[in-house]
Amino acid sequence: MDEIHSALTSGADNLDEAKASDARLSPRESAVLLLMGHGLSNKEIARQLRIAPETVKSHAKHIFEKLTVRSRAQAVYQAAALRII
Repeated sequence: MDEIHSALTSGADNLDEAKASDARLSPRESAVLLLMGHGLSNKEIARQLRIAPETVKSHAKHIFEKLTVRSRAQAVYQAAALRII
């Protein structure tokens, strides 16, 4: 029984590691994601990072694709689970 649990646990760890390597975010994407996690809007993130709101939207789109999520909340949750942020 312990062997099965061990195999399942190591399989989950391997999956998390694979997802983390697939989800490599650029430094700017990480900054955008961190600010999303603090509840900032795209306009607020743009002001904070001194970039255009359209650029924030572009970064958000890439973040969602890399983390295979559909919302800001999911992105923040997934990044925290993968220890990206």
